[in-house]
Amino acid sequence: MCGIAGWLGNLPDGESHAVRMVQALHHRGPDAHGVRSWPQATLVHTRLSIIDLTPAGAQPMPNEDGTVWTVFNGEIYNHRELRRKLEERGHLFRGYSDTEVLPHLYEEEGLDFVTKLRGMFALAIFDTRRHVLMLARDRFGIKPLFYTPSKDRLAFASEIRALLELPGIDTRPDRQAIYDLAALFYIPAPETFYTGIRALEPGEILEARLDVDGVLWRTRAYHRWSIAPDLALTLDQATDRADELLTTAVHRQMESDVPLGTLLSGGIDSSLVSHAAQTALTRALRTFNVKFSEEEYDETWAAVAVANNIGSHHETLDMDGVRGTWDHVAGLLLHAGQPFADTSLFAANAVCQAMRRHVTVALSGDGGDEGFGGYDLYWRIARIARLQRLPEPIWRTAPIALLPLAHFGLLRDSLPRTIATLNGADDTAVVQRPFRWVQENEHESLCQTADVLPVRRLFERQWEHHLPPRASRVEILSAHATEVNTRLMLSNDFLFKVDTASMRESLEVRVPMLDEDLFAFGLSLPHRLKVNRRTCKRVLRAVAKRKLPSSVANKPKWGFAIPVDSWVDAGFKAHLRDALLSPSSKLSEFFRPEAYRPMIEAFCDGNEHPGIGREGLYHRAIMLLSVHLTLSDTHP
Repeated sequence: MCGIAGWLGNLPDGESHAVRMVQALHHRGPDAHGVRSWPQATLVHTRLSIIDLTPAGAQPMPNEDGTVWTVFNGEIYNHRELRRKLEERGHLFRGYSDTEVLPHLYEEEGLDFVTKLRGMFALAIFDTRRHVLMLARDRFGIKPLFYTPSKDRLAFASEIRALLELPGIDTRPDRQAIYDLAALFYIPAPETFYTGIRALEPGEILEARLDVDGVLWRTRAYHRWSIAPDLALTLDQATDRADELLTTAVHRQMESDVPLGTLLSGGIDSSLVSHAAQTALTRALRTFNVKFSEEEYDETWAAVAVANNIGSHHETLDMDGVRGTWDHVAGLLLHAGQPFADTSLFAANAVCQAMRRHVTVALSGDGGDEGFGGYDLYWRIARIARLQRLPEPIWRTAPIALLPLAHFGLLRDSLPRTIATLNGADDTAVVQRPFRWVQENEHESLCQTADVLPVRRLFERQWEHHLPPRASRVEILSAHATEVNTRLMLSNDFLFKVDTASMRESLEVRVPMLDEDLFAFGLSLPHRLKVNRRTCKRVLRAVAKRKLPSSVANKPKWGFAIPVDSWVDAGFKAHLRDALLSPSSKLSEFFRPEAYRPMIEAFCDGNEHPGIGREGLYHRAIMLLSVHLTLSDTHP
């Protein structure tokens, strides 16, 4: 795992800028760094040594004759098979790192070489003969890659903060990105917070060419997932296949020349990954989890039960007494490089800090929910489909009839509003609702809107859905939700969070649940093999029943989160109030103070706010704080 950066085109005093980029990416690769420059390009690399710890594994890395060079962040899990085929074609290798297959494979396949790669990656290839720079990102977006294009130069880096070391970048805030952030609490690629910086999307390549007119560039998708449910699959068949693919995926991802462990949260996915990893070892696997004093956030009992069951060497990081100070929270948010409000970032970073004291590589369970239907929204979809079959008169009268029951606490006060919203809603409207932290009415009252596109556009279908001609409403909504989960939320929120939290500590996190074959199989499952009544992730639960304690295999899903209300100290809340409600804060350029001031005051005072629970309040507070910090850091 590493940090990569560089540029194609003109950059005066390039050597000093390269040094600053190395410094900005040092945490991603503290073991070594390398810079290679040509009159028209520079490649930068910071190294976290994982495979081939010798100098032969150093980057930037060339082919035999030095005409093709690469810098690479990630892991290629099929590099040994690729190497054998390349050697059969006469290619010569100096070492045994996975990186070294990249320039040789590019020689053979051209830009299409990226379709042969299996794994997680962000990479750059510079072809010295054609003066072409090529960037690519893996199919899921496990590893980030940002770029800043202009007529004279196209620069790129693993993190936004490294790009901000370069001159001439348009750092004006992007209003569209902030508008989307206010609804989702993350910024979706290709947007970033900065007008002049973009994010390469998952499964996308960028080709930049230098000629007399300057730098010409274009992007195109090399991969896009499709959904084609196999209605003939039985539960037993699906369980056997998932078991086989999961075991193969975990074993494939365990190659490492440095210590390796697993992030064992106690959930089904991380438990299955840990079980499969232990079967591949003759020694005890190192496993880790985070413990919170609040029972509703703590899965330590499940993590310990699994560790005892598989015989791993387990360590629990006790968060009791550990408080979130202003400096710690602000530092983590600024480290993300742009506003980000998924508060599980704090929990993820805590466990990464603990793990890095013992291992350099960690396997996690991320991705199982997206591929196999692991969220409550999948059973809620079935309920929505049933509701939408009700006659129109019921839809018109139900919200009014239910209001008294909600008033007296006999049902959730949000239910009448939900029914009213779903009345006549199309697929996109139905699917976007559970993925938005802030719904349309509140969103419009909060944001200073001008020349922005609706958030809805992000939830329109983009993948191919190969459904039967008479597919049920549930099957259609389930496929749509799976696409949004993967295309939008997984890459921009969950995987970005894991990369930020782990690489800050120089820890490589691998995600076997996002093995290409395993995930593709998950996409082939019909809805009935994802959900049974209110039990989600049906196939993986069936696998778990074969391997894990029944108390773990049957437990409901718990989110990996941190209790921000009790975790942050009093000083944090006082500082937050002063910062966000100060007349000098730039928040009012993008948000209406009359909308956000009552929320901030309620959060800091520990009070309720109409229509927003405590969790919703602290997520909104962190979203606003992350924008405030980024504005202050970039435009003091």
